[in-house]
Amino acid sequence: MVGNLITSLLSLATNLLPSITTSAHAPSSSSSSSNNSERGRARAVREDLERLMRTLERIKATLYDAEEREVRDRSVKLWLKELRKVAYDADDVLREYQYEVTRVQVETRKASEASGLHKREQIEYIVPIPDGIVDRLTKIRSRFDEIAKDREALQLSESDGARRPNNKLLRPPTGHMVDEAIIFGRDAEIKKVINLLLSEKEKPFSVISIIGKGGLGKTTIAQLVYKDKRVSRCFDLKGWVCVSEEFDVMRVIKATIESFSKTNCGLSELSQLQEELAKNVKGKTILLVLDDVWNENRKLWELFRVPFKEARMVRILVTTRNEKVAKVMETTTCFDPSHLSEYSCWQLFEHYAFSGTSCTMPKHFVDMGREITKKCGGLPLVVKSIASLLRHETDEEVWREILESGLWEIKESKEEIFPALQISYDHLPAHLKPCFLFCSTYPKDYVLRRMDLIWSWIAHGYIESRRNREITEIGVEYYNELKERSFLDDADVYPKEDHSKLHDIIHDLARLNSENEHYSVEFNQPFDIQEKTVSQEVYHLYVGGSMGLGYVNQISQENMKGLRTIIIDMGKHLGTSEEYFDPNSELMDDCQDSSKGITLCNLTKFEVLRVLILKWDSLTKIPQSISELKHLTYLSISSTRLKTLPLSIGLLYNLVDLQVDCDSLEYLPENIGDLANLQFLCIYSGYLANLKEIPKSLCSLTNLQELTIDHDFTFFRRFLDYVPHGLVNFPSITKVQACWKVRTIGWLKDMNDLKGMLCIEKLKNINNLEDAKRANLRNKCKLEILELHWDYNDGGRFRMDSHLELRLVTEACEGGIVGADDVHFSLLECLQPHPNLKKLIVSGYPSTIVPGWMRDPLLLQSIEGLWLTSCGYIQSLPFGNLPPGVDYRIWASRYVERTVNSFV
Repeated sequence: MVGNLITSLLSLATNLLPSITTSAHAPSSSSSSSNNSERGRARAVREDLERLMRTLERIKATLYDAEEREVRDRSVKLWLKELRKVAYDADDVLREYQYEVTRVQVETRKASEASGLHKREQIEYIVPIPDGIVDRLTKIRSRFDEIAKDREALQLSESDGARRPNNKLLRPPTGHMVDEAIIFGRDAEIKKVINLLLSEKEKPFSVISIIGKGGLGKTTIAQLVYKDKRVSRCFDLKGWVCVSEEFDVMRVIKATIESFSKTNCGLSELSQLQEELAKNVKGKTILLVLDDVWNENRKLWELFRVPFKEARMVRILVTTRNEKVAKVMETTTCFDPSHLSEYSCWQLFEHYAFSGTSCTMPKHFVDMGREITKKCGGLPLVVKSIASLLRHETDEEVWREILESGLWEIKESKEEIFPALQISYDHLPAHLKPCFLFCSTYPKDYVLRRMDLIWSWIAHGYIESRRNREITEIGVEYYNELKERSFLDDADVYPKEDHSKLHDIIHDLARLNSENEHYSVEFNQPFDIQEKTVSQEVYHLYVGGSMGLGYVNQISQENMKGLRTIIIDMGKHLGTSEEYFDPNSELMDDCQDSSKGITLCNLTKFEVLRVLILKWDSLTKIPQSISELKHLTYLSISSTRLKTLPLSIGLLYNLVDLQVDCDSLEYLPENIGDLANLQFLCIYSGYLANLKEIPKSLCSLTNLQELTIDHDFTFFRRFLDYVPHGLVNFPSITKVQACWKVRTIGWLKDMNDLKGMLCIEKLKNINNLEDAKRANLRNKCKLEILELHWDYNDGGRFRMDSHLELRLVTEACEGGIVGADDVHFSLLECLQPHPNLKKLIVSGYPSTIVPGWMRDPLLLQSIEGLWLTSCGYIQSLPFGNLPPGVDYRIWASRYVERTVNSFV
């Protein structure tokens, strides 16, 4: 987990070195002592930074070994904790300098624009070293040097990251025998798995995978299926192998042979073992259960399955916690067991805690027992462990303590429940661990939004960038992998792929591993603020409840100075300012209109904050002090009453992601273009009912990759005013979700990384073919859907992807048509897309013929759908030469009857 932070530090330092070097060697027009001093400070920073980077590289090489050993070696755990603290401090210093670099760049750009210099002229600038940075960096380097020496004392070895099994946490082996009398609530699922095994008998080989988190009862289901008499009658040979963490092919083949033959196998060579297994299964029907599989290496699986080609029919039943394992094994069918029902959990609890009957137990014990089973989240392992603990316990206080405690606080849980789950965490790749732990910042049962998580992960440097890959796409991969590994469950919210939840026990597992770094707290009563405290060890904080903002406004700076994430989620809670703050407090100086609603006060105490998420319908004002959050990377604001953002937001030079979901929003800051590092900008504003315009300075955001201006195109009946002049300066843009009036489509010229859908309407208004050529559609190789409408696309009839769309409506301009006799034919010819295009829609096209590129299978080689509507003058449809399987659709064409048979 620390490895992500070290990698991020090295990347940041590498990016900042050139600027520091420039300042250190900059020529001076004067020999003043101040200039010499500035160059000296820059040289000192450069030397410290270079030395620090060398130390970090040495430390990074041993992190894999350290993170393997921290589970069982407390001294290593403390070493990593200290390393993390110092790494955070180093990150703070480097980001302060990065802030200065961007500030100087922005001020230099604005000065050059004011003086009339051309944008592309190279302007030299020197970045001053902020006060105190030299001493702080020197101290940090010294602390890292000490940590590096401790590394040697701990004998941490350099490693390439290969995983070694942690024998202390290995699961005990499993067998196929099971006592059916103690299994509850699985009858229907057992029948389903049996039906899967016995159906489709014509298939010679198939794999059925039972997938789910640890403790869910996967092995129990497999045991009962294995024992079933119908199953036994259908197979000549049955075998059970507990695979566990390491997929040793020779060991697994040997165990399979022994399970089939019921005799010891003394062979020790792979080829001999494969031959013996092939001989055992030849011409027979086989059932093999592989329990607790973790292997993600396809080659190992292929070595294992080769001998089974000699069998007449093979069914392999697998239990695993990871969907990726099932994919590697070429699973035919996946089965996801459900959590036990509340009734079945109670039956299981009653069996272990009350010896099968609760009738003779005091009512208060029974009532507490029922409440305890609800905490177990439907996991049989947890129910069984807690019930067994209470079996002979007659002290009511012990029962009550377990009822009111978190599972990670119960000693027996740490010894019995969490080791079984800890294996899953230990098997997580290093880059996924901090992402998983961050999810526990939110409280239990919280519905997590996929992009909220991904943007937070990006802000904290958890996502490793890769060449030619967008960082948000990598973030989606991380998110999906956590779901595949059963760390994230689907939430009952549409769309499901965008929402998830942590199971209560998995949430406890995350908190257990997070070392108090992640915390959530609810404040609903005035006394909560006095009674509930937040540890200084917390780096990521969620605050909820009707009094949450009152706590945030009154909390001391001492408690918050190390905070890197704060999520204030008060939803639709309402109230007056007096309910949340002391009106005489100095904090109120920053809240001029607090009487009109609820206001967030002074933010200067959050010195190193990276992520700020505000969700509150009654929020009416963001304080000007937000400009003091120099480290802020991700800012998300949701409110129904907020009308404007403070001008000081333009000073957040490290901001990468800005998300604003405010129905009443009327204006964006004019200086939003000063956010030079901004890559993601999303503005949701009540279907544009109140937002007046987009600031012209938006064109200065040359690093912008994703731009969203509102998001539900089904309801668009009003368009934003004309695109601000200069949007051509968006060379990095990949996704645009907006709807604009335009006088020219030529500003699309340099947006060659544009993805998703592009919809251009009212093409009949284009009066210059050169403008159409400048749009350069044939070079937009990542565009998937193109809609070309000669009039309006009335009602969004053909809307095919509401998530990624740029919708342009061309306005009539002065001047006549330029360029050709049949201008519409020539216009469509100029709008030729890239061959990678998947779907093309053309409507209202008034010419009689279509251009050659619509008939050329090479120029539309990836096309999956081609729709024509209201193209009544076309005399020959362009489908004859296109590849088979394309979705052709035609509406309102007078020549359909004549030509349709040529391509159907």
